[in-house]
Amino acid sequence: MSPMSIHALPRFLVLACAGLTVLPACPLLDVTADAQEVCLTYPNLKVPAAGGETSLDQSFSFDDLSKIHDLTKLDASLEFTRAQVRATSGITDFSFIESAKLDVASGDPGSTLPTLTMYDCNGDCDPNGATLDIPANTVTNAVQYLRGDSIEIGVAFKGTLPSVAWTLDIDVCMTASASYSVAP
Repeated sequence: MSPMSIHALPRFLVLACAGLTVLPACPLLDVTADAQEVCLTYPNLKVPAAGGETSLDQSFSFDDLSKIHDLTKLDASLEFTRAQVRATSGITDFSFIESAKLDVASGDPGSTLPTLTMYDCNGDCDPNGATLDIPANTVTNAVQYLRGDSIEIGVAFKGTLPSVAWTLDIDVCMTASASYSVAP
């Protein structure tokens, strides 16, 4: 016969389960997931022909952040990693670019979050034909910016700007890491 009787088993299970519930330092489930890269894409930004200007400032909003909101509800980190600008019509390359800058701000008019210069190249821009990749110049957790309904993006180019109108697509990319724990 075993040392524990069949009648003592339910009492043992109740005590064992009760004991587990008082162990807050031991999660029942702990999951961490990393996404290699998440990008927001703004397509078809129209740029007017330059009349001898050497600088251009454009701004736009990402107004639908619903796909990212799920990540911001978790214990998540979203860090800006790079921006990519692609010419889609009017020009064939970005060789005219001497400097480029991309700023990110909250789209909430009442926000106290500062405007961040996330991507910047000055003299070291390295266009590859109709594509310009701009690495992030700082590591910033973007979660607070992405919890709102929109973010504002400002783009500035300097150089001998094209005398024809052109269109570009812009990707704002970040890496994501999220974790989820279930404690007793």
